Amino acid sequence: AWSKTYATIQKVMEPALIKASKQVTVASLRGKGPMELVQTTWSLVVEDLDTHGVKLFLRIFEIAPQALQLFSFKDEVPLEQSAGMRKHAAGVMKTVGDAVAGLSDVKSLIPVLEALGGRHAKYGVQAEHFGIVGQALLWTLEQGLGELWTAEVADAWSKTYATIQKVMEPALIKASKQVTVASLRGKGPMELVQTTWSLVVEDLDTHGVKLFLRIFEIAPQALQLFSFKDEVPLEQSAGMRKHAAGVMKTVGDAVAGLSDVKSLIPVLEALGGRHAKYGVQAEHFGIVGQALLWTLEQGLGELWTAEVADAWSKTYA
Repeated sequence: AWSKTYATIQKVMEPALIKASKQVTVASLRGKGPMELVQTTWSLVVEDLDTHGVKLFLRIFEIAPQALQLFSFKDEVPLEQSAGMRKHAAGVMKTVGDAVAGLSDVKSLIPVLEALGGRHAKYGVQAEHFGIVGQALLWTLEQGLGELWTAEVADAWSKTYATIQKVMEPALIKASKQVTVASLRGKGPMELVQTTWSLVVEDLDTHGVKLFLRIFEIAPQALQLFSFKDEVPLEQSAGMRKHAAGVMKTVGDAVAGLSDVKSLIPVLEALGGRHAKYGVQAEHFGIVGQALLWTLEQGLGELWTAEVADAWSKTYA
C-alpha cells in the first residue's frame, strides 16, 4: 500500500519538477549570485546529461585530437556512437554535477577534487589538459543553455571551473611526481616514455630552452637556421623560448600518439617534409636526438634508468 502510494506521489511531483525547471528564463536569472547561477543552469543540463556528455567529449577531441589516445575507447568507431565514450562521459558529467552540488560546502568539496586530480595522474593526464576540458565544457554548456548563456552565467561558470582546476591541477602534478624507480620496473617501453614524459611537462618551457642550448653546444652552426640567431643573450631569447615550446609540444603529441602509431606516422611524415624548406638536413636529426636524450636525463635524474634511456632512444630512433 505504501509503495503504491509513494509511486503515485512521485508520478505527480516529478513531471511538475521537470516542468518548473524548464521555466528558468533570462529574467529569472538576473540578480542571482555566481553559485546560484551555476546550480540553476546545471539543473537544466541534467535533464539530458548523456547527450551533453557525448557533446563534451567530441568537443575535447576536436580541440585536441591527440587526447583520444588516453582513452580505452579510442578505437571504437564511429566515435559518436561509442558505448565506451558514452559511459566515460556519463561518469565525468556526474562528477561535474557532484562538484556543482558541492559548491554549497567548498570545504568538504576540496579533498574530493584533490583525490580526483591525483587519480588522473596514472592515466597520463597532464596539467594542460585541464584547460582543454574547461574550454570544451563551457562550449557544451553554451550550446545546451542557448539564450540562458548570458554574460553573467558564462562568467559564473568560468570562475567555477577555474576554482575546480585550481584544486585538481596541483594534486595531479603532486601525484605525477610520486613516480619512483621502483614504480617504473616492469613497464614496457611505451609506458616508460609516457610516464616519464608526464614529469617533464611540469616545466616544459625550461626543458625546451635546455634542449635548444644543448643543440647549439653540439652543433653551433645550427643556430644560423633560426630567426632568433642574433638575439643575445641566447638563453634569454624570446624567439628561442617560443620555438622551443612548439618543439616540446610536438614531442608531447608524438608521445601521446605512441598508443596509435598507425595514425602518428603520417603526422610525423608531414612534419619531416615541412622542415626541408628551413634548411634542415638529415644529419640534424641525430643532433636533436642526442640533445633531447641529454635534456631528459638532466630533467629525470635518478629516474633516467637504463630501461628508460633505452625506451626513449628506441622511440626517438
